[in-house]
Amino acid sequence: MSPKKRALSGSRAKARLGILGAAAFLLALLTGTARPATPKTETEPRAFSIYPLGNRPGTSYQAQIRGVKLQDAQALWFETDGIQARIDHALRDPESDPNAATPSDLVNVHVVIASSAKPGSYLFRVVTKQGVSNAISMRVTDERTIAEPESLTGEPEHAPRLEAFPLVMNGRIAKKGEVDYYRFDAHAGETLSFEAFSGFSAFDPSITILEPSGSWFDPHRLNRIAFNDEPLYFPDFSTDAKLVHRFERGGSYLVSVAAFEGRGASNDVYQLRISAGPGTPPSLRTLPKPGWQEHTFTRRVSADWLKHLRERGALVQPAEDLETFHAVEDSVKPLPAMKVPGIVEGVISRPGETQRIAFHIRDSQDLVLEVETADATVPLFNPVLRVLDSTGREVVTNVYTQLNNCGGYMMKTIQPKIAVSLGATGDYSLEIHDITADAAGTNFAYRVLIRRQIPHIGKVEVEQERINLAPGEAKQISVAIEREENYSGLVALTVEGLPPGVHAVAGSEAEEDKPPLMNGGKVERYFPKKQRSVLLLMAAPDAPVSSMPQMARIVVRPISDGKVAQVVDTEFVPLMVVANSENTPPIAHATGSKP
Repeated sequence: MSPKKRALSGSRAKARLGILGAAAFLLALLTGTARPATPKTETEPRAFSIYPLGNRPGTSYQAQIRGVKLQDAQALWFETDGIQARIDHALRDPESDPNAATPSDLVNVHVVIASSAKPGSYLFRVVTKQGVSNAISMRVTDERTIAEPESLTGEPEHAPRLEAFPLVMNGRIAKKGEVDYYRFDAHAGETLSFEAFSGFSAFDPSITILEPSGSWFDPHRLNRIAFNDEPLYFPDFSTDAKLVHRFERGGSYLVSVAAFEGRGASNDVYQLRISAGPGTPPSLRTLPKPGWQEHTFTRRVSADWLKHLRERGALVQPAEDLETFHAVEDSVKPLPAMKVPGIVEGVISRPGETQRIAFHIRDSQDLVLEVETADATVPLFNPVLRVLDSTGREVVTNVYTQLNNCGGYMMKTIQPKIAVSLGATGDYSLEIHDITADAAGTNFAYRVLIRRQIPHIGKVEVEQERINLAPGEAKQISVAIEREENYSGLVALTVEGLPPGVHAVAGSEAEEDKPPLMNGGKVERYFPKKQRSVLLLMAAPDAPVSSMPQMARIVVRPISDGKVAQVVDTEFVPLMVVANSENTPPIAHATGSKP
């Protein structure tokens, strides 16, 4: 669980509150009376949620989209041809906060899911006169799907009965403290799986199973017999709840869905899925991310990894072949030896186990070590790497250490990639173990690649998620490029797929004045250098207004020996040319698919 989710002991809590109170008092003396921050006003369309969150293939149904700046919504833009929708009407959301800087809107739509649509999560955007919104998702399920009754009161005694599993229930926790209860029957010895999928990024659902077994004081009391907030809380892990329970006694039970810490808001939509059996185990890994991933334990260190790196560095020489080796327990003598470049595989199957393998370096070499956790990963399996010289002295480790400037203590984190210069010919060994002495398992599998450094372009990210541009207006696209392993070559950025009347030029912005990182440790070993570039999109005064968004493509190519190399990355940004005034002819209510 996260720090905010862990309960502190009474003494620690009192001490911490005392420190915080003193800090707040001193801050008030230094800064004067604090004033509430001015609420941020939204200037562009933004969608938050859709309810119901989804349905089965071959169905059509009414849904509501909540967001801001959506009152002139005219179309939905899906990333698949298997889902279509029609805008019925849009209005101010009756549940909108009257004190909000930008009141929320409610868009009523009619959704049609094709019978050929595959189960999964699908992104879509709302198209308005003011431009295209951000992307939100809806779900297509392959099981019977229903919506919570409009008469749902949130009282356990009036809970609707669910039966005939598998079943998916669309629901919404619309207010603070609200709890949705559903009744079901279970047989003695039966195992059921319960999953709650969130349809809003800020909504963290929890599941509770209750038994009406009573107590000495209240024969009708509901007693909690199982609970789940999420299988494992960790950054970039899913916060959807999953609970598998075997019922010792047959009878009638209740399952409830609520927001973490009793929260609740109009956008807190969910799907509750109930199925027989234990189902699929939860994925205790980071959620998949688009684009190039290099600094993560879960990226695949494959046999063609060197080929991909050389392509991103515009290197024409063929990549070296990678041979796979296996490490042994450190008590084994002599140690097996590996060639560089090469891949080391192994499994930390016993608590406290340490595995090692030897390698030889000729002359001075700049090396990289990359570790992949093939099954269990951080925070369950935390692989620590150490390179030792022939005397047993540690040369480098994947434990990054820096000094905390506030508390004065050392902060240590393990990293999936290390760059190091070995300055002399010699014999070395690689040591691998878990960060603890009591965690291990047959799923604690690792792969470590040792190779020479290959300067190349790393991760590329575009800051803007969409661009809405008025005629005669210019807006920037900020592109962050990671330069890996001292890549110093030129990088070409071009923009393709622009609508008529829009062109792109190179731009420049004022550099942010950042002080050097004090006591940052050996940052160059573990992290790439980052560069920020700016492109300007400029719309001519007579640029025609867009009827639907168009995908602009930001194309990245390295430059080698004055020649433009092949494309190494392409980032997509939806773009629309929007009218300067509100007096534009309305677009026919339509649906669109991403080209």
